[in-house]
Amino acid sequence: MEKADAAQFVERLKCYGPEYVTCSGHTFFRLSRKQRELFNCDSIREILFNNIPVLVGIQHNGCYAAFYKHKNHRFIRIILDMKADRADVVTCYVIDEKLLPVIK
Repeated sequence: MEKADAAQFVERLKCYGPEYVTCSGHTFFRLSRKQRELFNCDSIREILFNNIPVLVGIQHNGCYAAFYKHKNHRFIRIILDMKADRADVVTCYVIDEKLLPVIK
């Protein structure tokens, strides 16, 4: 994974607007049943548009991985496929702090 500038990521995301950020059934497949009660597409949009990521990287497949602080030393990892006309949330899951990637 290659490091990306968090401020540029946030600005690019703002160009879409929340209505152009989409989720699919696949978005939440890594979440537990209890986590699925907390997270839905609206809550993901809220995280994306109202928080600054701690870390942003570009994966080998071209998707962005953004990491946002959660609670209890955990982070929410949101993977986005940013297209010309919209941003698709590929997946979202909660990770422990020790699982944050080292991005160069």
